[in-house]
Order: sequence, then C-alpha cells, then structure tokens
Amino acid sequence: MGSPYTNTKRSGGKPSALQKSLKRMLFLSAFVLTGAGIYSLITYILEDKNTTVEVELPYGTIDQLIDPEVFTKAYMSVNCNDALLNNTQTIRVAGHIVSGDQKQAFSLIKKRPDQMLFTIDRGSHEMSFGVSDSLVWRRIRAPQHDDLFSLVEGEEANAWLEQRRFFDWIISATLGEGRITGIVGDLWEQTDCLRVSIEGADGEAVDILVSPHTMYPIAELQTLADGTIKQSVFSDYRDIDGMPLPFKMVSSVDGESVSQIILETASLNSGVLSKLFDIPKDLQTN
Repeated sequence: MGSPYTNTKRSGGKPSALQKSLKRMLFLSAFVLTGAGIYSLITYILEDKNTTVEVELPYGTIDQLIDPEVFTKAYMSVNCNDALLNNTQTIRVAGHIVSGDQKQAFSLIKKRPDQMLFTIDRGSHEMSFGVSDSLVWRRIRAPQHDDLFSLVEGEEANAWLEQRRFFDWIISATLGEGRITGIVGDLWEQTDCLRVSIEGADGEAVDILVSPHTMYPIAELQTLADGTIKQSVFSDYRDIDGMPLPFKMVSSVDGESVSQIILETASLNSGVLSKLFDIPKDLQTN
C-alpha cells in the first residue's frame, strides 16, 4: 500500500520532487534574523554645476566605513545593540514562500544558540524540520494519519545545520563565528554600497552588500559548489521590538528567479517551549 503522504520521502528512499524543491529553497533563502536600531536618513550627492560634493553618510563616508573597526561599530549599533545581543533568545516569523505558481505558508522559530523549527504547509500535509545541536529530523503530519518521522542526514542535513545560525553572517563573524576578510566600496543597482566579504565558521565564503545609509544588508551573494551564483535580495525592513527585519526576500540562481519569501508576522522572545526542538521519541533509539 502506498504512503498516504503525497510526493514525500520515506527514510532510505530517493529524494522526491518536494525534497529537491525544499532543499533548493533552503540554499537560496537566507533569513536575516538579527539587527536593531534606528532607520537613518539617506544622504545625497549634491551637484553644483560641474562640481559633485559627497555629503558624509550618517555613519561615515564610504572611505571611513571600509575600515573594519569603523564598519563593525556602525553595523552593530544598528543591527544588534548590546541590549538585543544580551536579551534576545528566540525569534518567530511566519509568512509565505512563493515559487512559480505555488504559494505555501510557513513558520520559522529559532532559539539560541542552535535550535530551529521550520514548518511548511503543503495543503494535503504539513512538513516540519527540526534542528537541535548537530541533529536534524523531519516530521510529516496529515489529518487522520499518524505522524511520520525520519532523521535527515548528508547534504540535506548540512544545509539545515547552516540555517540554524541565530545571528546573520556579519554579526556572527563579529562574535568570533567566522571572520570578515575584506570590505570595499561597490555599487548595487547604481547606488553606492559596501561589499563585506565573510568567511564562515565552517569555511563558507559569502559577500554581503550593505547600504551605507541605513547599515542594513541589501543582498547576499554566494558561489555554490557547482559554480552557480546564489543571490538573495532583502527589502521592506520593519522594526520588530528594536530589531530591523526584512519582510521580503527574493532568491535567484545565476539571475534566474527561484523563490520569494514574504513575512507577515515576526516577534522576539515570544515564550517558545524548548521541547518543540527535541528529537521525537520515535527517533531517539535510532
């Protein structure tokens, strides 16, 4: 008798179309879950006849901000001040992932230092991925059926483990989980920006483009193992209890659009129970 869960994968089976889709979206969807502070005024380039004068940005000029010490101080003051760094233990977001003509509701909960629960509604069933420490598990839940559990291993597990990082790339590097390898001035859509090169804790290389006007990340660029360029663009920043979060994220590979993440709600320290992230009893003997 076939599985009651359509288009899914049992432990030991080959990846389904759903698994491939989720895996790709996972690689392409980076949630910027950190940051705090004030929305800054945008500066202008004043033109007087043939003379162009650069007005100092709110956090310094481009030449000043390429200095790692100046940049780090400015970035942390906006995206993760001391109060948020010390007091933020959980974050919960919910919204929709749009890929092609499919629109699926999801929720994501993260708990410091390394726990995560991601749930997506597939219509006929709900699929959840839990991450705790170095273990990843999957739960498939459908009406009138017992929950189906399995451990996630290999490349797919590694992708989820990468996403458990609570703070963004730059903040994590500032805290000693990786390092900033360089900062240069660059352009993004004909506008000045800062390109911050990061080496992650596991050796991953990623470039983050940061607006010098707001100090918000505006895009993330990463070369994948197959040589393709993954790009995630962040916009519609909103203040959530002092933390700026992008409510829209658009992902593409080599310029081809793959998915959009649109947040609808977000909250900090909303009383998340630790047991949500526990390895299900069905898997604890494996």
